[in-house]
Amino acid sequence: MNRRQFMIAGSALLCAGLTEAAWKYVPDSGLKHPCGEAFPVSLRDHETWKVLWQGIRPEYVWDAHVHLVGVGDASKETWFNPAMDEWLHPQLKLQKSFYMNATCADPAQIDVTSVSRMDELVQALPPGMKLMLFAFDWHHDAQGRILKQHSIFHISNQYAAAIAQRQPGRYEWVASIHPFRPDAVDALEHACAHGAKAIKWLPSGMGIDPASAKCDAFYRRAASLGIPIISHTGQESAVPGGDQAYGNPLRMRRALDHGVKVILAHCASDGMDQDMDHGNRSIRSFDLFNRLMETPDYQTLLYGDISATTLINHAWVLPELIKRQHWHPRLLNGSDYPLPGIMPLTNLNTLIANGWLSEAHKPFLITLKNHHPLLYDFALKRLLNINGQSFSPLVFETRHIFERT
Repeated sequence: MNRRQFMIAGSALLCAGLTEAAWKYVPDSGLKHPCGEAFPVSLRDHETWKVLWQGIRPEYVWDAHVHLVGVGDASKETWFNPAMDEWLHPQLKLQKSFYMNATCADPAQIDVTSVSRMDELVQALPPGMKLMLFAFDWHHDAQGRILKQHSIFHISNQYAAAIAQRQPGRYEWVASIHPFRPDAVDALEHACAHGAKAIKWLPSGMGIDPASAKCDAFYRRAASLGIPIISHTGQESAVPGGDQAYGNPLRMRRALDHGVKVILAHCASDGMDQDMDHGNRSIRSFDLFNRLMETPDYQTLLYGDISATTLINHAWVLPELIKRQHWHPRLLNGSDYPLPGIMPLTNLNTLIANGWLSEAHKPFLITLKNHHPLLYDFALKRLLNINGQSFSPLVFETRHIFERT
């Protein structure tokens, strides 16, 4: 969550006295997820529901960015940093409370109830649509040793695989392997042999420098196996700590130059990074993403993940992404669940005021937001219309990118 955005929004409301200019900052659906019925059946008869699926084949729709949540209360394969329960770290404690509310988890049984809620949500999806469930590796040092105290949370590969295998018609899983680990290549081969569809990295949160030569053996094997790496790019706000410079999109060139298929999460839609090509001046991270996407040598290897791009601190990039229609075959939709369930992080009023969303869609979207954050995120992106253009159906039919031959 971007605290600065909320401070700006609050100041605007106080100064403007809820005038029309300030209306776009008003929370559109409260601060807390109601966690009621997973999906009102009446929505299936809504005209907007039918519009969402025009030109879309649900069996090809894989939500490419879904986080599992667990604290270790039912499994030794999940963990949250204890600092997230301490008022000595108010930002972390607040973040955890938002995550738990977004997943509708029972505080007494977080591991079990967060998964059972996801099972409820997935049953409301059209037949064939799947979620890609992320593991999340520990923070490691330069020698590949685990630094638990620098990790915010951990979801093991075994846990992600086990949850996915409970409902193979609804879930796929994504491994997370730090490339500096002594067993990194072995772990990669094991994950692939057990059905992992991709590898997930958060470079700052995990202590990964993607431009390091220490990654080369991992890159060589990932390329030969044909497994993509989904790596966060741009500023990281949800998982504090680490070196933010590791999220620079240009640092993933080393993987691309090894022939690895790379998916740049969030399209580097937040923050600034050093332009390593031109004297290390600081420019928008998205401009560096743009440079890579336009590089001829990377046309068959490089993709962008549009997860989080509707959040208040990322949404400025939506017109840029939608107007570049030639990118759409290489853009992938992902929800970044549970973030769409954190109510203040998206604001329909702002999108309507910008002219990017029809106000006629607001009641339908608010109902989805209150009940089904996964479908809310999908519907919101499908209904965006900016200067007469929208995201192509190709952005949502992501399955082919993860099916290895």
